[in-house]
Amino acid sequence: MRTETVPLSGPSPGTTRTLTRHHWGQEGARPKIYLQGGLHADEMPGPLALYHLMQLLDLAEAEGRIVGHVVVVPLANPIGLSEWLLHKPVGRRDLEGAHNFNRGYPDLAALAGDGLEGQLGADPAANVATIRAAFGKALAGAKIETEVDELRIRLMEATHDADIVLDLHCDHRAVMHFYASTARPEITDLLGRCTGAELALIEDSSGGNAFDEAHTAPWRALRDRFGDKVPQPCFSTTLEYRGQLDVSDAVAAEDAGGLMTFLVELGALTGEADPAHGPAEEMPLAGAVEFMAPIGGIVTWVTDPGDRVAEGQLLGHVTDPAARRREDLLAPTTGILFRQELWTTCLKGQGLCHVAGHESRRQGDLLSN
Repeated sequence: MRTETVPLSGPSPGTTRTLTRHHWGQEGARPKIYLQGGLHADEMPGPLALYHLMQLLDLAEAEGRIVGHVVVVPLANPIGLSEWLLHKPVGRRDLEGAHNFNRGYPDLAALAGDGLEGQLGADPAANVATIRAAFGKALAGAKIETEVDELRIRLMEATHDADIVLDLHCDHRAVMHFYASTARPEITDLLGRCTGAELALIEDSSGGNAFDEAHTAPWRALRDRFGDKVPQPCFSTTLEYRGQLDVSDAVAAEDAGGLMTFLVELGALTGEADPAHGPAEEMPLAGAVEFMAPIGGIVTWVTDPGDRVAEGQLLGHVTDPAARRREDLLAPTTGILFRQELWTTCLKGQGLCHVAGHESRRQGDLLSN
């Protein structure tokens, strides 16, 4: 195992931060698998699972079982980790500009596309190497204006040439689920069977250029531009490890075991692997509909994440005790109630939950801010 410390220039005189990457296997070995946690710095199930995974990787290395290149960044957001307000972590957005840490990643197809004109031939493997080199060159020349810009670039410097990119998050209260594109459906199936995720939300373009999509969308865009010369060598996903309070060593160790099975199945490690679960149920991200609070007040639920619900079914209530008023929360579509907000109070118009269904109901930007 090799540990790499990447310096990040601080936002003001006298301040610096570092990003830590851990490597197993040889640089240049395939497949290259990248895993990170804590990009939203108040979401700790992923980083704890990666802590346990790294111990398993150490053991596999000692046994000579690592044949690919595995990169783990257990805490991908040193900026967010240090930003607390009134004794609570902010986590999701930076305090300087209120930018979501998981939005606005570089558009590699736009940055590298013109330079690829006339550079691609009939050999798909050679084209993949050429495109990845162009991505690396584009990142090296990218303009950095803010501390968050720099973090985005430093993260993608380690991922732009990866075969598999796993970005580990969690929700407020939720079942395990993940977001993926239509690329590499066999890996979507495998990930569900290895991790036990109940739901896979599928969309090629969800808007906002989140970290995961910044790795798959460029290949699709370049294929639209250059045709069959461009394959789809990268699978990337946002894997939501349940809810913010689902943090325990027992659960994290089990999740690490599922990730090890995934790595073996992908060929990054040798050994026996037996995925313990069925595949995740796949639904379109455009079919995941949010319910907004009709009034401000106290939130109570009669349902739990994972419940199957019918459109119009009672999910819970919002109560305003001062006005002696109560409003029902009704399922906005038929499907799986896969997430709820953590807080027991809400403001009018605030999102409270999502129900995923098979019928696409939305267009445009599909991710919450």
